[in-house]
Amino acid sequence: MKRLALVLVVLAACGGKDKKQTNLAPLPDDKPVAKAEPTPPKPEPEPAKPPPPSGPLDLKIPATTTTVKLVSAGKGKRQPLKLSAKAGQKQAVEVSLDFALKQSMGGQSEDNVVPTVVLSGDAETKAVDPSGTAQYTLTITKTDAKETAGSQVPIDKFKEILATLSGLTIGGTVGPNGSTGEVTMHLDKQAEATGQAVELIRLTLPPWPALPTEPIAPGAKWQATTTTKLADKLDVTQVTDYELVSYKGKVWTIKGKTKVSGADQMMQGGKITKITGTGTSDFTLADGALYPSHKTTLDASFIASEAEPKSNPPAQLEFAIKMGAQIVAK
Repeated sequence: MKRLALVLVVLAACGGKDKKQTNLAPLPDDKPVAKAEPTPPKPEPEPAKPPPPSGPLDLKIPATTTTVKLVSAGKGKRQPLKLSAKAGQKQAVEVSLDFALKQSMGGQSEDNVVPTVVLSGDAETKAVDPSGTAQYTLTITKTDAKETAGSQVPIDKFKEILATLSGLTIGGTVGPNGSTGEVTMHLDKQAEATGQAVELIRLTLPPWPALPTEPIAPGAKWQATTTTKLADKLDVTQVTDYELVSYKGKVWTIKGKTKVSGADQMMQGGKITKITGTGTSDFTLADGALYPSHKTTLDASFIASEAEPKSNPPAQLEFAIKMGAQIVAK
């Protein structure tokens, strides 16, 4: 079950004081001895730490399958809603990411909260094919972190780790309806804990909104169904109900509400049940822009238990995950 903790390795890497066990010499014998007491044994040397990772780092976010169904086209003049970036176009982008995990068992709980990750950089549309699918790259040039209520991670240490992400590139393709292919993440050089920080970004990076292919007007509603993995581990289905709130000055304002569900499944020798969750999303998309400005939240929970219970009632570990993201695109 330990791997279900997901990004707790980040917390360990950024954690507090080192704890070293001191080897005490044995107590002297109760009987007096004529000879001098033997010299206490020398403490065993601490094992050498493995060298920090070096060289390039590469991670991938697999493509997901999303279907979109238009429920209502809205009222008024209908127009196509689509991403329409041009090759060579650049955008300044700031990404803020939040992650928290709560574990509960037998009436006791433990909260693990990560400070807010802030990444700033430039997004560039490398090419656009005849179908309107854009190839893009976001290059991170500046990093920061913000204190988050409940976090016990030293903020200064966390900022040092995030600083090693300068130069990180996030790239892939996105279609005019928001459908994306595989997302790649690359960093030429890495330091200790860089990999955990990139993994945290991979887990919390939000997707583009799924858009209908039909022309729509304000008040339009559509539903997007996505088969994906919750926190990169659990097979789930996300159903998002979108609504076009307004279209003014060539700017589209969209709101969405998400529900998460998943069938019971096996993982790491344990049984996962009661997968559920809800989320919200707010998007502002300007005509001709690659990245929309948006804010998303997702709260999900599930229960992990032994596949073959050894106690009655069986031991159960409850997980609650909170993820949030905000992207400001200019």
